[in-house]
Amino acid sequence: MLATLAITVTVAVATAVLVATLVSSVRSNVTTTLNTYAESVAHSAVDGRWPTPLPPAPGDPGMWAQVVDSSGRVLAATQNVAGRPAMYMLTAGSTSPKPSPTLVGHGDEQVVAQRYVAGSTPVVVYAGGPTRLLSILTSDIRGHLLYTVPLVLLGAIGISWLLIGRTLRPVEHMRAEAAEITGSGLHRRIPEPDSDDEIGRLARTLNTMLGRLEDSAARQRRFVADASHELRTPVTAIRTTLEVGLAHPDQAPWPELATRATAEAARLQRLVDALLVLARADDDTLIGRREPVDLGRLARTVVDAAPARLPVEIDALPGIKVLGDADQLTRLIRNLLDNADSHADSWVRLTVAEAEPDTVVLEVADDGPGIAPADQERVFDRFVRVQAARDRKSGATAGTGLGLSIARDIVTAHGGTITVDDTHPRDENRSGAKFTVRLPIAGR
Repeated sequence: MLATLAITVTVAVATAVLVATLVSSVRSNVTTTLNTYAESVAHSAVDGRWPTPLPPAPGDPGMWAQVVDSSGRVLAATQNVAGRPAMYMLTAGSTSPKPSPTLVGHGDEQVVAQRYVAGSTPVVVYAGGPTRLLSILTSDIRGHLLYTVPLVLLGAIGISWLLIGRTLRPVEHMRAEAAEITGSGLHRRIPEPDSDDEIGRLARTLNTMLGRLEDSAARQRRFVADASHELRTPVTAIRTTLEVGLAHPDQAPWPELATRATAEAARLQRLVDALLVLARADDDTLIGRREPVDLGRLARTVVDAAPARLPVEIDALPGIKVLGDADQLTRLIRNLLDNADSHADSWVRLTVAEAEPDTVVLEVADDGPGIAPADQERVFDRFVRVQAARDRKSGATAGTGLGLSIARDIVTAHGGTITVDDTHPRDENRSGAKFTVRLPIAGR
């Protein structure tokens, strides 16, 4: 309907412009012909005397001419109006002739008037002609348009229907396929047309979106399965401990059982807290506020406040500020220190320095067994433990396989990067792991 309306308006405007242009052109040609004829009549006078009758217009017997003096008397006329009084009059200061009251039965015609002086007598030469050609032309145009315009509209509507239908046919196929894709069938894709137009790009974009949804759903399923397994372990341990005590209430070592249950409950709480942090990271709400944070001073505060198995060597320059959430940056440093403390043999080192004009580098290194190159990227995945030594060590999230994953999410949320490599990459006899965090400096 919109295409039909647009075509109708376009054809109507184009037709109106065509008719107006054609009629104006014909009228202009008639006026030019009459003026030329009037000039030839004016030049036919010799010594103030006019030929009788006036010479006719060449090629058009319907045209006439009259020479009228200032008193309204006809001095000369063409044969076809001979003997008739002045048919038109021209008032002073006007160039448009008006019909004389005596003019009857001359129909529609177009007339021009030109003032001349024949000898010493001022006269007006009137030249006119019927507008039959213009009327015939107008009637013919209307007659042809009466049949042509509806045919053009019908043809345009039919072509539009076919072209638009052919263009939108792939959209219907895409819609039908998309309607059958459910949460359990995200592996399916909508058909992609071969054309490189808007429809083809839309299909490819939708398939790319389905791929992202499939990857997200797969990660979510793995995350739920891993979380369920991790949560089941401390819950089972707490239940088993309490059931043993309740089975033998008089003989059970309640202080020891309470200590075990408290330890498992603490582990369960740490796991739930980690899962909540990851949920916030997935929803892009990990950072609650952004403010300038002195990273060196924050690192020293974390080292002084948190207990550790080994002493931490710290080299942190104060005054280097990053824009971010102080609580999450504290969690980042704590997780990296806990990971290093769990695996180090004798020392842990933390460094905060300005590496580039707009970047601050935080490094946490240890002299532990290190991380194999094949696992240096996978170590940041959720619920991943690349070494047995990671199981149930001290630290906020130790034993869950979530500490480094949370660290990467925090760094990413702050617009930075985190990598891991060997502490001594050129010494085959010495290993260790070094985590390097790069964050943009605030205000640069």
